Amino acid sequence: MKKIKSYLYCFIYILSTVLTIGAFIFANLTTISPTNYGGGNGNLGLFPFFFLFPFIIVFISMTICYMHEFMYRKLQKGTIRKIVAGSLLGMFLIVSITLIRAIQLKSLLVELNPIYREETRIPLLSIYSNAVFFNFFTFTLLILLCFFISGMMAYKDIQKSSLSVIS
Repeated sequence: MKKIKSYLYCFIYILSTVLTIGAFIFANLTTISPTNYGGGNGNLGLFPFFFLFPFIIVFISMTICYMHEFMYRKLQKGTIRKIVAGSLLGMFLIVSITLIRAIQLKSLLVELNPIYREETRIPLLSIYSNAVFFNFFTFTLLILLCFFISGMMAYKDIQKSSLSVIS
């Protein structure tokens, strides 16, 4: 029974991973160039995130659980500290680059698209900005966030278990 349970967890994790990557790819592919003056019925690229949201949450939670177990059982405290610091640095870099690209896209939209007159009135999440927010780097940001959370949890658990051994 335990083997079936582990196969089921593995299947659900792989399915959630594929659907999450698919949602990111679909959102990236539905980006419209800033030179197109089209309107439409909203941002088509966000539909997978609304409908597949439970799978995305399952992907995040299972990634955190699997990474936590691996870090807790196999890695030393110093290695976990390095992973947490590296993931925090990586998250900071990706968020900074993404925000810079979004601001550049907003100024480009003001110049090219006659619909927008002021830069402050342009929404950050639009059909023109899907490629900025849903790409390989933001998926990597999601993975780094999972590394950070699971690393913090594993470090806390290792710290707690070493304190209980001393007491």
